[in-house]
Amino acid sequence: MFLIRYFKYSFGFKTLFDHVNEKGWKIAFYFFILSMIAIFPSNYRIVRDQGWRLDFIEESFLVETPSWELPNDCVIIGGSFTCDSSDEYIYSHGGITYIFNAQLIDHTITSKTLLFYEDRIVYVNENDNQMTGMNYQGFSEVVSFREINLKSGQDKVEAYQSFGEQVEQSFGPYIVFYSLLVNTITTLGTYILYLVLLALILQLFRFGYSKFMTYVESLKFLVLLMGVPAVIGFGVGIFEPAFGAVLFQFSMGIIAMLVMLFYGKKYFA
Repeated sequence: MFLIRYFKYSFGFKTLFDHVNEKGWKIAFYFFILSMIAIFPSNYRIVRDQGWRLDFIEESFLVETPSWELPNDCVIIGGSFTCDSSDEYIYSHGGITYIFNAQLIDHTITSKTLLFYEDRIVYVNENDNQMTGMNYQGFSEVVSFREINLKSGQDKVEAYQSFGEQVEQSFGPYIVFYSLLVNTITTLGTYILYLVLLALILQLFRFGYSKFMTYVESLKFLVLLMGVPAVIGFGVGIFEPAFGAVLFQFSMGIIAMLVMLFYGKKYFA
């Protein structure tokens, strides 16, 4: 398979210039695969840490404890929200509207809103974008509104903070997916930008040779030598993801310059 062949090319620095005429789509696909290898450690940590936290829900309870008088008959237990009555209870805190025991399917949403249905929590922002947390999976223990009402002082503060944390954890799958998507797109975009700029820098060598690679060939050359930097970035990234990404780009630039200095003259002179 061409991917294995390209990976072998990556370790043969002396002959890299012989392969700059490979098909563009193959080079692009190889670049994507190596980038995913380099990004894997940071994505793995995101999955392990259950994504980046929403923060704004829990943070609102950390900044100020609500002065709500919650419905005493409501409880979150066994993956569901139950109340003795069918009334909806609407509260507001930290710029977020909370609708407990939500009954209506369609609500008029004008601000950030959390709707607590019997079997799910739905978060809707002011643009009507939604996230759904099924079966109250973030709630690892029974939450009794009556007990929260009876608490006072620091106990009540901690009860609301725990409640906010569990609400955020209920959106775990969405948070992980969003975190992975943002991290992958951002990092991949950084790699592409770095590749484009480094290829421009390589074109400066043109002034020292009678013949030289075109800009497109320079891009292919850089992608073909990415094998070693990707392995280095992956290895270091397992222990320190942020440093692994930096080392991937740094080693790629160093290797490119060294290959040009040691073998460029022999090939282009």
